[in-house]
Amino acid sequence: MAGQYLQDLFGSLTDEAIVARIQSGLDPDAYEVACRELRSRGIEPPPIAQEPGTPAEAPPYLGDMVILARDLNSTEAQMLASFLNSAGIYAEPGDVDTTRSSSLWSIAFGGAKIRVPQAQLAQAQQVLAAFNRGEFALDDDSEATR
Repeated sequence: MAGQYLQDLFGSLTDEAIVARIQSGLDPDAYEVACRELRSRGIEPPPIAQEPGTPAEAPPYLGDMVILARDLNSTEAQMLASFLNSAGIYAEPGDVDTTRSSSLWSIAFGGAKIRVPQAQLAQAQQVLAAFNRGEFALDDDSEATR
């Protein structure tokens, strides 16, 4: 059943679409069907960077997630996480949905939080301190403030 589905799927795709799917990674069965379809069209399948079905290489482990900031409202936590991400620091807002729904839950949870990997904590603290000092504030003459 799955074999027929794959044959129909790859049979309906353009050559370029099949090649793109092969290069993005397929499980072994789908890879075999895609290659067979390309060969039936007189096209040699492209080599792939990794064996079919093997997972992509995991990003480096940066340590356990630790709390950088707490007692934030949900909007502050999401904005700060986005700011840290744009600064090259992996950051996740935590407890934002729970604290958004009720101020009592917010008190119980200690507000929304920002979590960063242990390996990036010192850098995140420096960026947060600079942010709190206003070093990233926009001038009145900035294009964004007009």
